Amino acid sequence: MKVSERLEKIPPYLFAEIDRKIDEARAKGIDIISLGIGDPDTPTLQPVVDEMHKAIDDPKNHDYPPYNGTAQFRNGAKDWMKRRFNVDLDADTEILANIGSKEAIAHVFFAYVDKGDYTLVPDPGYPVYKNATIFAGGTPYFMPLLEENGFLPDFDKIPEDIAKKSKIMFLNYPNNPTGATADLDFYKKAVTFCKKYDILLCSDMAYSEMTYDGYKAPSVLQVEGGKDVAIEFYSHSKSYNMTGWRVGFVAGNAAAIKALGTIKNNIDSGTFKAIQQAATAAFTIDQSYIDKLNNMYQERRKVMENGLRELGWDIKPGKATFYIWIPTPDGMSSEEFATLMLEKAHLVVPPGIGYGKCGEGYIRIALTKDVETLKKAIQRMKDAGIHYSKKQ
Repeated sequence: MKVSERLEKIPPYLFAEIDRKIDEARAKGIDIISLGIGDPDTPTLQPVVDEMHKAIDDPKNHDYPPYNGTAQFRNGAKDWMKRRFNVDLDADTEILANIGSKEAIAHVFFAYVDKGDYTLVPDPGYPVYKNATIFAGGTPYFMPLLEENGFLPDFDKIPEDIAKKSKIMFLNYPNNPTGATADLDFYKKAVTFCKKYDILLCSDMAYSEMTYDGYKAPSVLQVEGGKDVAIEFYSHSKSYNMTGWRVGFVAGNAAAIKALGTIKNNIDSGTFKAIQQAATAAFTIDQSYIDKLNNMYQERRKVMENGLRELGWDIKPGKATFYIWIPTPDGMSSEEFATLMLEKAHLVVPPGIGYGKCGEGYIRIALTKDVETLKKAIQRMKDAGIHYSKKQ
């Protein structure tokens, strides 16, 4: 049976390919250190687990959840947004529960994109932005994230004819894969641009709480008029070590929330109510739990950054996420360097090309291993003679 044309346009999913390479190497008896997928290696925060134990035994949680999320969860999200960003939201019309950000991000394209429409997506960027555009029948226009611009898109470089045909713009700060951050002035420019061209601004805030050295990520909804054009996607995955739980929420423009909710109503039946109850507890968790996680990642970051500097990389300290984005040495392609790391040092890292054409010449390192394992990874690179030098 022939699959659809849209499916034939989709490349193999990057992280599925990484899993395949890991399995092949381990089948050969190779001791692999994977620095590939951004999946926390420490347990879900204990107060969340404790709440889940109670919630799962309660029969009232065993039936279908409300399509837009339980009132408890939506009000918890509303209160968290007020405390965190001083943003006022209506829990009934401006908050929508999701089955983790990936699901909601993919579905919003079906609510707004028709054949012939464009979307404005970052390059490099989370692969779902591009692939969901294609699934919806649209055409992605890639906004280059260049190091010389702080990995921020230049809205002035977007052709006007493309802007006029665009329905959605996706932004993601703190950024995956580059680790870059954005300030409110940047978001003001984004809001102005999207208002001018009647574009839905989608802000992916999966890493909003994973920040260091006093930096706090702002919300586009803090910008005056931001709620007129924007929605934000929040995930419990990274903030509370809940990647496998599949829960989060979308906040912002009521019309966009309704449109996304209509798509979801016809495709999914929501997140298990017990998980929503546990996720609600995460909203009020003591800040010390988040600080402890961030301190752990900051320590790992310093170990990896210092090790890479010893190997010749010019590393600037990162302020957010648990990713390090580094250039490949000697003019090697990202796939060539990722292969070298796997074959010579038995380290798995994603090639930058997997995140888009502008990711070529980079790899991403995920700090999802303990300090001793990261030190071992650096030593393997040293033993393999892997270092950074720039081809003249």
